[in-house]
Amino acid sequence: MIIALNASPRTDWNTATLLGKALEGAQSAGAQTALVHLYSLKPFYGCVSCFACKRKGGNLGHCAMHDELTPLLDDIREADGLILGSPIYWWDVTAAMRAFLERLLFSNMLYNRDRRWVFPKTMPAALIYTWGAEWGRVEPKLSRFKETEDNLGEMLGMPVRTLHSFDALQFDDYSKYEADKIDVAAKTRHREEVFPQDCAKAFDLGAAIAAASK
Repeated sequence: MIIALNASPRTDWNTATLLGKALEGAQSAGAQTALVHLYSLKPFYGCVSCFACKRKGGNLGHCAMHDELTPLLDDIREADGLILGSPIYWWDVTAAMRAFLERLLFSNMLYNRDRRWVFPKTMPAALIYTWGAEWGRVEPKLSRFKETEDNLGEMLGMPVRTLHSFDALQFDDYSKYEADKIDVAAKTRHREEVFPQDCAKAFDLGAAIAAASK
């Protein structure tokens, strides 16, 4: 099973569309898939620093908090691949994605010299980011995500693949919003000409994750 997580509050816009294409790609390679919208879950929190996941003789690798994120974390331990998608809000992933990553990464990390990670299997993963900003503003910001990507890859035992979709269409009608600095014609043209290319890249990304999971 390839599990995709949509960390956008929108279930049918840029991030969800790219995740859908990625799952189509995974399905084309013979994988079973599931899409979870994080904002459809009841409110959940990030790590509360209880350290129960690190107690000797305890349930290592399992977050002790119990909410609607708990069964999802359990499902991920049984999955064959993971695809995470988030829009960028204020130069970072959404609060829902951040909370999810805290719960996933921290619960599987130990403060040991040698045995750092206790995730039970090797698994391919990918991160899809959608940006409202144009590439010239996006590119200098990419390094800020590398540490999280590297940590996720270390935990899962495989390098994490990434896809950045920039200059995303934010509204269906810009005339309704205070956004007069936006070149709507250019952004619409980007949506029509470049976003389909990003969808094709997402499809190939999903196929690659499915192939790597076998």
